[in-house]
Amino acid sequence: MVKGYAGKFLEVDLSSGALKDIKISEETLRKCIGGRALAAEILWDRLGDRWEEVDPLGEENIFLALTGPLTGYFPGMRVCVSAKSPLTNGMVGSTAAGEFPLELKCAGYDGVIVLGRAEKPVYLYIDDSGAEIRDATHVWGKEGKETVRIITKEVIEGLEKKRPKERMWREPAMLYIG
Repeated sequence: MVKGYAGKFLEVDLSSGALKDIKISEETLRKCIGGRALAAEILWDRLGDRWEEVDPLGEENIFLALTGPLTGYFPGMRVCVSAKSPLTNGMVGSTAAGEFPLELKCAGYDGVIVLGRAEKPVYLYIDDSGAEIRDATHVWGKEGKETVRIITKEVIEGLEKKRPKERMWREPAMLYIG
C-alpha cells in the first residue's frame, strides 16, 4: 500500500442503509495525491457519463469527505469535502481543519463516500470497530450548536458504556454539514 493511506473508503448508501468498504487501487492513489484529486477522480468515474443530467441537489449526487496522505502529520489535518456544485454545475471542493480527518484515518479510512438520500434524518457514526447509520429525528429542527451538544452527549455516553474503565478526555471529532 502507498505510504500515508489506509487503502479504503467507507461507502454509505443512505437510500438502502448499506455500509461497505471500498478498496482504492495503488495506481489511483499514486495518480491522485490528496483529497481534492481523489474527489475529482471519484466524481468523474461515477458521474462522468451522465454529469449534465445529475441534479446537484438530488440523491444521485455524491458527497465525499476525503483525507490525503499527510493526514496525521502536522500541518496535514484537513479533510476535503466535495460534490457536484449546484452553483456552477462543476465540482466543488472545500477543506476543513480539525480532528475529524485524523480520527477518520485512525478508524482505518481514507474517506467517506455518501450516496442516496435517507428517508428520515440520520447521522453517521464511525469508530475503530466500524460504522453505523444512526437515527437523528430527535435533533431535527434544532439549532446547530444544540444538535452538536446532543449528539456529542449521546456518543460519549455510548462510549462510556462500551468502555466503562476508560475516561473521555475530549469530545469526539465531528464533521457536520447542514
